[in-house]
Amino acid sequence: MNLKRHIPTLLDNLIWLLLLVVIILFSALTDRFLTTTNLINILLHAAVLGIMVIGQSFTLITGNFDLSMESTLAVSALLGAWLILPAGEPTFGGGLLLHPLLGILAALLLGLFIGWLNGTLITRLKMNNFVATLSMLIVLRGIMLVVTEGKTLTQLPPLFIALGRDKIGVVPVCVVVFVLAFLIAHVVMRYRRFGRDMYAVGGNREAALASGIDPDRRVRQAYLISGVLAAFAGWMLAGRSGVVFPAMGKGMIFEVMAAAVIGGISLQGGRGAIIGAFGGVLLLSSIDSGLKLMRVSAFWIETIRGLIILAAMLIEAQKVRYSAPSVITVTVPSAPEKIETERRPITP
Repeated sequence: MNLKRHIPTLLDNLIWLLLLVVIILFSALTDRFLTTTNLINILLHAAVLGIMVIGQSFTLITGNFDLSMESTLAVSALLGAWLILPAGEPTFGGGLLLHPLLGILAALLLGLFIGWLNGTLITRLKMNNFVATLSMLIVLRGIMLVVTEGKTLTQLPPLFIALGRDKIGVVPVCVVVFVLAFLIAHVVMRYRRFGRDMYAVGGNREAALASGIDPDRRVRQAYLISGVLAAFAGWMLAGRSGVVFPAMGKGMIFEVMAAAVIGGISLQGGRGAIIGAFGGVLLLSSIDSGLKLMRVSAFWIETIRGLIILAAMLIEAQKVRYSAPSVITVTVPSAPEKIETERRPITP
C-alpha cells in the first residue's frame, strides 16, 4: 500500500481533524468553552473574519494576493460613518448627515472601487500583486489616520449598526449572513462556470487562455469581490463595535491569510475548497476564544497566532511537495536523424 498517495487527501482535510482536536482540548481545559454564550462569541468573531476570508480565497485561487483587505475594511467603514455623523465632538463625522443607507452604499462602493483599482494595477499595468496590494494597504491606512486625526467616530445610528448588533432569536444576524455567504461562495466556486474559470486561471493561466477564458478579466473580478467583501466586513465590524477607530482591522490580514491557507486554499493558485476555508475560520476563532477563556497573556496569544501562520505555511509547503508531478528527463539528440518513410496506398 502506497501511503504517499493518500498524503495530499489527508492534508486537504486536515483542517477538520485540527478543529476537532482544538474543541476537545479546550473543552477539557475549561467548562466554559462549550457554553451557548461562548459558541456565539466564536461565531461572532468568525463572521467578520469569514467574510474577509471568502474574498481572499477568490484572489488566492486565481494565483494572486490581496494584502490591502484590512485597510479596505477600515477606510470603507470610515467613509460610511463620516458621511452620516455630525461634525465635531463627540462623533467627529463629516457633518453631511446623509441617510444611513446612503452611508452603507458609499462604503460598499468604495470597497468595489479599491478592488477595481487593485485589479487594474495588476492586470493592465502589470504590477506585482504582492507589491501593489501591500502599497494599497499602507496608503489606505495613511488616509484613515489623516481623516480621523487619531479620533474615534462614535454614536453610529441604529440602522448602520443593525448588521452587527441585531439578532434572529438568539442568533446574531451577522452569523446568519456569514454562513449564507460561505454557502453561496461554495456553490459558485464548485458548480458554476465562473468558479471553474477561477480555478483554471490559477492552475494554468496559459491553458485557461487557450480554452477561451480571459485570465485578466477573471483576476479583476476576483479583486472586485475581495474589495466589496472587505467593505462589507467593515460595515459588520463597525456594527459590532459601535464605533469606527483609526486602528480598526489592523493586523487582520495575517489571520485572514492563515485561515484561508490552513483551510486548504493554495498559495500557488488553482487549488482549494471554500468549505475548507470555512473550517479554517472556525479553527482560528475557536483557538482565539479558548485562549482568552484560559486568560492566556496577550503576548503569548500573539506568539501562538504567529505559530499558527507558520503551521499554515508548513501545511501548504507539504501540499506542494506531495502534489508536484514527477519530472521526467528526456535526452534529445543534438542532430535528429532523418527518418525515411515508405509511401503505400491505403487499403480499406
